[in-house]
Amino acid sequence: MESRYTIRGLNRRIYYIGLARLIRSTGRSSTFIFMPLVLIEIYNLSFIYAGALLGFATLIMAIVQLYSGRLTDRLGRRFFMVLVPIPNILFFFLMFLSVLRHFSVVILVGSWFASVIVNALQFPALQASVADMSTPEDRMSAYTMVRIMVNTGTAIGPLLGGFLATIGFEYIFLVASLATIVEIFILYFAVPETYSPQAESPAAYSQKGLKSTLGNRFFLSFVLVGVLFMFFYRQTGVSLSVYAIVLSNLPLIDLGYLYSINGLLVVLLQFRILKLMTSRWSPLVWRGVGVLFYAGAFMILSVSPAFSVIIIFMIISTMGENFTSPTTQTVVTLIAPVDKRGTYIGAYSFYTSFGSFAGSILGLLMLSYLRGITPIFWILIATGTFIIAILYMLLDRRFQPMAQSGSTKS
Repeated sequence: MESRYTIRGLNRRIYYIGLARLIRSTGRSSTFIFMPLVLIEIYNLSFIYAGALLGFATLIMAIVQLYSGRLTDRLGRRFFMVLVPIPNILFFFLMFLSVLRHFSVVILVGSWFASVIVNALQFPALQASVADMSTPEDRMSAYTMVRIMVNTGTAIGPLLGGFLATIGFEYIFLVASLATIVEIFILYFAVPETYSPQAESPAAYSQKGLKSTLGNRFFLSFVLVGVLFMFFYRQTGVSLSVYAIVLSNLPLIDLGYLYSINGLLVVLLQFRILKLMTSRWSPLVWRGVGVLFYAGAFMILSVSPAFSVIIIFMIISTMGENFTSPTTQTVVTLIAPVDKRGTYIGAYSFYTSFGSFAGSILGLLMLSYLRGITPIFWILIATGTFIIAILYMLLDRRFQPMAQSGSTKS
C-alpha cells in the first residue's frame, strides 16, 4: 500500500497533539539522556546496576502499555491523554528534590519508575489518536508531522539539559515537571475525544487482549524482528551516553550538543524523507533502509572515540531514525483492525520491550567487558544491525496484502 504526502491537509487536532508532545520532549528528553549519568556519576552505581534499572523501567513501561492499549480501545483516548499524566508533575518534582537533597537512590528510582508507568498509560492513547484522525493513505504523513514537532523539542531539550547539568543535574527534572503542566493544558483544551467505542460484552473485550494479536502471523514476524532491532537500537541511548561521557571523558554539554543535532536534523530533513518514502515502495522497505543507516553509524563509532566521530555517528544514525521512526506505528496501525489499534500498539511495545531490556543490560555489560577495546563492541553491534535491515526488507512481500485489509476490519 502506497502512502500519500500531505501536510496541510491533516486534521488540525493532529497539530495540537504534536505541539503538546513538542513541549513534553523539550522538558523530558534530557531526563532519559542524563539519568544513566546521574546513577553512575552521582549515586556511584556500576554500569550493570544502572543498565539493569533502566532496563527494568523499559520492561515495566511495556507491560503497562499492553493493558493501557486495551483500555483505550474500550474507554476512549481522552482520559488517558489528559488525566492520567497529572501525577507526573509530582514524580518529576520528587526526582528534582532527590538529586538536590541527596535522597536515597530508592526514592529517585521509585519516582522514575512511577513516571515511566504514567508515560506508558498515556502513550498508546496519543498514538492511537493520530491514527483515528488520519486516513490510511495519510497515516505516515500524520505520524511524521507529530514526530517533527517532537524532535523540535528534542533539539531544544538536550541542549537545555546539557546546560542545566553543568549547574546541577536536579534542574533537568524540575523543567520536566513544569513542561508536564503545559502539555496537559494543551491536550485538555485542544484535543477532544477521537474515538467513541461501542458497548461490548465482557466476552468481546476479552478477545482484544494480547491473545487477539497472536493469530496475526505477519504481526508476530514484525514483532520478532522488532525485538532484535530494539536490542541494537538501545545502544544509541544508554551505551552511547556512557561511552561518550564516562569512557571518553567528554564534557556534559557535549552530550547535549549531540542530541540537539539529532533533533535539529529531524526537523530539517524529515519532510524531504517523507516525500521520498511516499513516492515509491512500502513503509517496511524504507524501514529496512533506515536500519542500514544505523548499521553504518555504529561502524563509524569503531573508528575513534573523538567527539567529531561521535557527531558523524549522530548524523548518520539520525538519517536512519528519519526512516524508521514514522514507519513503526504506520505499519502497526495499518495491519490492525480499527477497534484494536490501541491493543496492537500496546502489544508491539510489550513484545519489543524485551529487546530494549536486554539491550540495556547486555549492552552495558558488553561495553564494560570490552571497555579497553571498544571498537570490537561497535563492530559487533553494526554487524547485528545490518542483519536486521535485511530481515525487514524480506518481510515486505507479506506486508502488502496485510496493509490492504488490516485497517478496514473491525
